[in-house]
Amino acid sequence: MKRPDLFLATLLVFGLALRLFLAPYSAGSDITQFYGFAGTMLQHGACFYSYADAVGFSTKGWPYPWPYVYGPVMAYMLAGIRALVGGWVETFWSGGVYHVYVDPTWAFSVKMTFIVADVIVAFFIYSLLKSRGERRAIFGAALYYLNPMVIHVSSIYGMFDGLALLFFLLAIHLERREYLSPLLAGFSLSVKHTLLFPAAVLLWDWLLKGRKGIRRAVLFLAGIALPFVPMLLLCPSSLSAVPKLLRGMNITYPVPVAYSMNGISSLATYLHKTEGLETIALIHNWYIPAAVLLALILLRHAFRRDVIVSTALAYAVFTATYWRVNPQYLLPLAAFLVLLAFPSRTHLPRSVRLLSALTTVYLGLWPILQPTEFWFQVHMKNPNWAVVHIVDVFTLGVHDERIYVGYSLILTTLLYLIVFSATLPYLKNLKAWLSERVRVSA
Repeated sequence: MKRPDLFLATLLVFGLALRLFLAPYSAGSDITQFYGFAGTMLQHGACFYSYADAVGFSTKGWPYPWPYVYGPVMAYMLAGIRALVGGWVETFWSGGVYHVYVDPTWAFSVKMTFIVADVIVAFFIYSLLKSRGERRAIFGAALYYLNPMVIHVSSIYGMFDGLALLFFLLAIHLERREYLSPLLAGFSLSVKHTLLFPAAVLLWDWLLKGRKGIRRAVLFLAGIALPFVPMLLLCPSSLSAVPKLLRGMNITYPVPVAYSMNGISSLATYLHKTEGLETIALIHNWYIPAAVLLALILLRHAFRRDVIVSTALAYAVFTATYWRVNPQYLLPLAAFLVLLAFPSRTHLPRSVRLLSALTTVYLGLWPILQPTEFWFQVHMKNPNWAVVHIVDVFTLGVHDERIYVGYSLILTTLLYLIVFSATLPYLKNLKAWLSERVRVSA
């Protein structure tokens, strides 16, 4: 085995071992809710979305009144896992406290799909960076794969953002496959639609190619629609509920503040909570900076058509501006930032590369600040106290909301700096292009 291959294999095995050590003994609240979603899919099949709202959640066997706000891919997968391993979720009130316990086998089985996605994404990152050198490719893969935030999301709490990322990066990896690549990109949105901004860059890239790009755009839409086909054929009435569900929740102050990763939203919420200030307008108008920054990305891409860099910058825009950035949204951000830190081409300013690498490391501070051992206790009926103690040793258990407001403000600032550093130089190109057009017209 060649030395780079040995290093990569060692990295993947070590990261996998770390995940397998943590995953069986923890569970986030979404893992318990996934059990209920799986039961509803098994019971109602293609009519799933007719029952995917929070109305009568307890009679559906759901522990929480959280609607299903995703594409159907995850619902199919959860139903398959429940059919294979069974499991249980137990809920009850005691002493005024609502308790939710989950079968460790169920929790581990679901998280295994996320862990496998982590491994594959790390390999894709290595493949995409390999042209910059083996060492940089391995270091970039390690920066993602061993990032505490990535491990927390997939292996401790348990969320499936890595699955959507997997299909999106596969689409980028297979960019030259005219049919398969756009299908996979569209399919990723049916896993989770938080990759919408990077997908918009792909559509823009195809439109810039003229007629050839139209076919790709159609295939992209087909990739989104494909998972809905069984529902369309067997229970078309259920699809009428999809638009409302996928719009998600109403815009409000995101709580708890410790789980809000957008600096503006976190600060607005903290000021409202502590000072009584009405700052909701700062949150409601999130789409204005989002539109401006995304336009800058699209402008840059018109001059410098690097799909990897442009999609990475677009996701940075999403996490910098969206009003409710949950911790799991930072897993794809870690991957995209690594691709910016070690671009396959050298046209990115050094400042962007350094800021991207710094921000990737910075993401990993949040799980260390957190009382992460909480997720090894709250939903586990018989916690493994030895593992709880080990996790407690490596985390700080900070509860002060001001620390997390500061964390999110720094993160948002770093993301703005990355986007501006990568795009503002191209405004000069636009000015020169417009001047040339004026001279030609004259």
